[in-house]
Amino acid sequence: MILVIIGSILILLVVISIVGIVSFNTSVEQERALLFNTSREIDVKITEKDLDDLPDLMKNYLSKVNIVGKPKYCNAIFTQKGEIRASPEKKWLPFSATQYMSSNNFGFIWKAKALPMLIRDKYTSGKGEVKVSVLGLKNIVLFTGQKVDQSSLGRYLGELIWFPIGFLNPDISWEAIDYRTIKATVVTENHTLEGLFTFNQNGMIDHFQTKRYRDTELEDFIGEVGEYRDYNGLLIPSTMTAIWDLKKGKQKYFKANILDYKLMS
Repeated sequence: MILVIIGSILILLVVISIVGIVSFNTSVEQERALLFNTSREIDVKITEKDLDDLPDLMKNYLSKVNIVGKPKYCNAIFTQKGEIRASPEKKWLPFSATQYMSSNNFGFIWKAKALPMLIRDKYTSGKGEVKVSVLGLKNIVLFTGQKVDQSSLGRYLGELIWFPIGFLNPDISWEAIDYRTIKATVVTENHTLEGLFTFNQNGMIDHFQTKRYRDTELEDFIGEVGEYRDYNGLLIPSTMTAIWDLKKGKQKYFKANILDYKLMS
């Protein structure tokens, strides 16, 4: 009888967990549908002329990564595996994730699993939100507000390295700083954000720098990219490492590897 009771409890816990995970995924899928929604023509292709107004560094870079000929209005879905930690004193926590980006609407959605935690980070419709739940059943973290909006916008700008078609967004203005660096400025209804893209000797983006909120403090942020690989005809970095550049030194807190990449119109 005791074994039957224990077995019944375990089954109930499994069922509850499945319901929570399904509910979490359903919510993210609804958000993804809104991000990917468009009323624009889907058969418009990117041409060399679309790159004319960009600084030479970015123009050459976008040619090298093969965005010419790709759909101008499209969506990207890519999967990742990696590690994340809250501070240098904490252990690295492995995660698997799916990220959604679109040139139809300005933003991204990142859905990650680091059991028992489910994480959703997003920037859509000018708003950022970070949500962490236990198996989709109870939120243990829900961050919103202007600081989250600014930080999420900074993440979006830097991670356009994984979705270079997004660099053509007219809301981004560009300024050449020197022979290796260009500055991007994004002006939204509530925020103005600047970021620096630094290129290596081969004309590929090496790293990205901006300021993002770490908790309540605005700190220097660096995104370092790894080797570029061909994913369905698009050259993007296979890895990225996120770093806080603090007064007490640099702290790596996020490392991700691209596993699969799909570009869809």
